[in-house]
Amino acid sequence: MRAWTRVLVLGVSFCALPVLASAQSLTPLSERVQAALDEMRVGEAVELSEGLGDSALDLSVRSRVHFYQGHYAQAVEAMEASLEAEPEHPRDRRPGELALFRSTLQATANFVHVESEDGRYRISHAPGPDRHLVDYALRVLRQVDQSLTEELGIRLQGPIRLEIVPSADTLAALSTLEVEDVARTGTIALCKWDKLMVTSPRALLRGYPWMDTISHEFVHLVVAHLTHDRTPVWLQEGLAKFLERRWREPRAQLHLTPSSRGILSNALENDSLLAFDRIHPSIALLPSQEQAALAFAQVSTFVARYYEVYGRDTLRAALLEIADGQDAREAMATQAARRFAELESEWRRSLEHTEDAPPLLQRELRRGQASEMEPIPEALSEEARRRVRLGDLLWGRQRHGAAAHQYALALEEAPGDPALASRLARAAVAGDQAQLARDTLIPISERHPDHASTWALLSRAYDLAGDVDDARVAARRALSLNPFDPMPHCVLGNRAEAEQERAEERGRCSELSRR
Repeated sequence: MRAWTRVLVLGVSFCALPVLASAQSLTPLSERVQAALDEMRVGEAVELSEGLGDSALDLSVRSRVHFYQGHYAQAVEAMEASLEAEPEHPRDRRPGELALFRSTLQATANFVHVESEDGRYRISHAPGPDRHLVDYALRVLRQVDQSLTEELGIRLQGPIRLEIVPSADTLAALSTLEVEDVARTGTIALCKWDKLMVTSPRALLRGYPWMDTISHEFVHLVVAHLTHDRTPVWLQEGLAKFLERRWREPRAQLHLTPSSRGILSNALENDSLLAFDRIHPSIALLPSQEQAALAFAQVSTFVARYYEVYGRDTLRAALLEIADGQDAREAMATQAARRFAELESEWRRSLEHTEDAPPLLQRELRRGQASEMEPIPEALSEEARRRVRLGDLLWGRQRHGAAAHQYALALEEAPGDPALASRLARAAVAGDQAQLARDTLIPISERHPDHASTWALLSRAYDLAGDVDDARVAARRALSLNPFDPMPHCVLGNRAEAEQERAEERGRCSELSRR
């Protein structure tokens, strides 16, 4: 297993050790199939595997080919047959692989499978609410596919497989990633075994940028194919973060949240930047979400500067040299006609100091039933907490103006807190105070651009004020973070430009409002 998955050391390696730990070695054909898988030449591996026999070695290799194709039952069957043909040996990896294949088969047994009309994109998801994600995900996949073809000069053969998993537990079952790793670093998606795996936004308390995350993992998939899976983690993640929003913009450009910029600025000032190799073997293994954010900020700003200074063609050429086996640092330096140490020094000098950065909003797994109210911030004083509790009581009695007054008093103590601002804006919207809601939320949207409730409520506030264009923009931004909130669907059901979209969104508005 190589470096392009965030959780590679937690998963089962397909190539780090011999297929069997006995004196047997790979046959020439099975060795060619395994090498093709290792280098992401999956189509070639599938064709070659047709000639494999029924030896334990051939069966184990065939099982891996099935797994890369998404044929989980056949993967389990072939690996079980391999172990029956020759029992396990010390340091034999087949039992661990079989455990992964079985857990994947079990976790996805009842998944619903949807395929695009041309068969290029295949989406699998748990039955139930996640069906609402499919149409959006297909649009994202198409746009990402086109944008990455333009940026990296390669179009994958396909089919492109996306599995939308309902929870962190399911993601763990599909990857052997631990749920604790998800909570510690906020890792909620990965790309491995020729597929994309993304957690449903309903699994997180505040949702997350799930559409950009699909794009992020798609970048990993393309780079892995382009470079035969030889790109180191730091460069993989830098490329993925830099290009993750290219699908919805006319050109590649870096986007960091204010909190990520602040974390990077503090590390620069305190001389605590991470060595790029520290990111190996996985961002998922870093000690905190802050460290993960720092890692992403570092590698993405490095890639962004390289792209902007030396150009897209230079970056592409470096990736092709990596595919040919050259070290990534040497390849980038050679193509830029600079020493890598100079590239790194120039990047460090380009970093800017950021003042008054907001704290990082932690990704929190949802526990229990969804609620329209976020938890009260722990740092609030008892008096502010009392105001919030009173506001919640008044809200429950539909005394919206009085609730808004109490929330406003609490917000004076923590003016940048998105949970308090959302409470105030929700009450203001319910009381037809669109201007108050907008004045409250616009600063939050700038400081915490990935806070889903902010955008949903902004869409309603703009709608109430008759600002149709901004209402559409805010509603679509809200759906890119949490499409299970009915509010942005309801706004688009009335305000979308096309009749078909209005009809579709009205249907989602009605269904989700009944939940």
